[in-house]
Amino acid sequence: MSITLEDIARLAGVNPATVSRTISKPEKVKPKTRQKIETIIKQTGYIPNLLARGLAKGRTDSVGILTSFTTNPYIIEIIESLERQLTADGTYMYLCNCQHDFELEKKYLNELMQRKIDGLFVIETPSLNTKYNFYAKKNNYDCPVIQINQHLKPYKDSFIVCCDQKPGIEEIFNEVKKNRLYPFILLIPAEKSYSYMIKERLFIKWFKKNNLTKKQAQCIKLEIIGPNDEKSVWSSYKAAKELIPRFKPLSILTGNDLMAMGVLSAAHELGISIPRDLAIAGVDNTLFARTSMPALSTIDLRMGEVGNKAAELYRNFKNNKQTYYDKVIIIPSIFVRRKTF
Repeated sequence: MSITLEDIARLAGVNPATVSRTISKPEKVKPKTRQKIETIIKQTGYIPNLLARGLAKGRTDSVGILTSFTTNPYIIEIIESLERQLTADGTYMYLCNCQHDFELEKKYLNELMQRKIDGLFVIETPSLNTKYNFYAKKNNYDCPVIQINQHLKPYKDSFIVCCDQKPGIEEIFNEVKKNRLYPFILLIPAEKSYSYMIKERLFIKWFKKNNLTKKQAQCIKLEIIGPNDEKSVWSSYKAAKELIPRFKPLSILTGNDLMAMGVLSAAHELGISIPRDLAIAGVDNTLFARTSMPALSTIDLRMGEVGNKAAELYRNFKNNKQTYYDKVIIIPSIFVRRKTF
């Protein structure tokens, strides 16, 4: 049988409220009494019921994070940024990996709501940026919902923090045009996600505006099934081994840094000098881009800053520090030139 708060009170000869106060507000308990209670708690191995404590004081000091594929280095950096900011304030996190499964996302969401979390962070889950989005159309939740990289309108107590890919991508296109780095290839997964769709849309707009031909520029889609992980590297590597000799491109922009790593490996095997004979850039600016040899040029989606802004928004909302909150916070992407472009 587990030890209860009432058991601790009986052993210490005090009221249960005193035990509760010792746990939540120790400075308000006499030192001698506090020391006695803390000793008994340690000896018995008592674990406080955090949910019950939270309900009593009106908050649980916990947040939920819903995301897809925690193997994705891009998502990992956002989560780590959130964690650094929130744990410093004594906030606990429930991390739920939806594995790109719509029904699993719904199940996790219901579970988090039952746990009475104080805030919900949604990072590119299966429903995000779709008509099935749980968060943009209604908010029946008892906490603020902060959607990261959502591109639909927010609703009620829901907020959006995102990075605009457009500035960084357009900077790459301008570099290609300025330095006549044709043929150019945009290499992206065939997956129907907003992140890859926006790259294709911007490519088509640039292609038409500059009256380019397919010999000068192409958007090629790869059938990469599953999360953005090592499969992305090997799929891109195999594709690049075939595409580079056939199209003889002078520049390639990939959908993410992992794909760029695959293209970089293929180019080395083919004996191509980077960036003299082929300029390569990725998207995200993950750890892989920053530490690859040579260091990868990339479009920085500023994951750390996105996480920081989301955490700051939550803290301000939680502590009622403002009377007005921006519903949408947009951070512009930037092109980071290193050794490959």
